[in-house]
Amino acid sequence: MKNAFLHVNLEETVYCEQPKGFVDPAAPNSVCLLQKSLYGLKQAPRAWNQRFSNFICSIGFTTSKSDASLFVYKAGDNMAYLLYVDDIIVTASSPALLQHVTSRLHSEFAMTDLGDLHHFLGISVTRDSSGLFLSQRQYAADLLQRAGMSECHPTATPMDARTKLSASEGAPVANPSEYRSLAGALQYPV
Repeated sequence: MKNAFLHVNLEETVYCEQPKGFVDPAAPNSVCLLQKSLYGLKQAPRAWNQRFSNFICSIGFTTSKSDASLFVYKAGDNMAYLLYVDDIIVTASSPALLQHVTSRLHSEFAMTDLGDLHHFLGISVTRDSSGLFLSQRQYAADLLQRAGMSECHPTATPMDARTKLSASEGAPVANPSEYRSLAGALQYPV
């Protein structure tokens, strides 16, 4: 999607200061009434998500009950799935249906078709005759690099399983923010 947030008309009244370089010398203290969403506006992601969801549902998709980013189209034997998280993945039961869905998206939004799926949200995708293979090898390698553990060897349990952890004994970690960041990164791929 090109300039996704700029496709949205705002429903709320939002004002912003005049942008630097575009200040009206006759009214330097005036503000601008926004009619369209802008990047950086806190309403922008919610407004864009609503705009995109409304459109995709208007062409026959329904939102998945388990994931608000997943949309499903079903008409007889025809099925299509659309996943939207920053970029869009679309797959369909037939090339004709896939072409129809992408044509409808192109007619409503400025977008670029990047072709077959190779990489999405840190997941590498390889296709062969048996299906798709998803891998986060590069994500894991990058995480090991961040943790300073790139030269470590694999083991069944990456720490002493008999260690007793205590909230009151022992030295705290050197950089709590880095520790929290690494622990959070471990939770992402699950």
